[in-house]
Amino acid sequence: MKLYDFEKAKQIIGEKSDAIVSASLGMQEDWFWTAEEVFNKEDGFLIDLDEVTKIAGIDGSDWATPVIRLYFKGDTEKVFNCYTGGNTGNIGMSALCTSGPLSRPVQANIPEAEEYKK
Repeated sequence: MKLYDFEKAKQIIGEKSDAIVSASLGMQEDWFWTAEEVFNKEDGFLIDLDEVTKIAGIDGSDWATPVIRLYFKGDTEKVFNCYTGGNTGNIGMSALCTSGPLSRPVQANIPEAEEYKK
């Protein structure tokens, strides 16, 4: 099971805080239903990532990938894998085939996640 890596999320936000407008955590393949903003430039951390154990009521997934989505100045964004634990299966963007009318447009506009490198 892949669990959110809140320590990694804090690290990424800290290293990019000068350039990002906001950061959200959620499941790559089910973003519409699972994403939650955790940081924004105006208010700082909205969720204490040292205390939280779940985002949108879940701590991880057997099939979806926990990611952090960063929104930068200039309307650009990046998505990074943000989990610990094993990769027990990933449906990838094939979730588009089964997503409904609410989530399909959201899923179609999420960049593929990449590994974070300093």
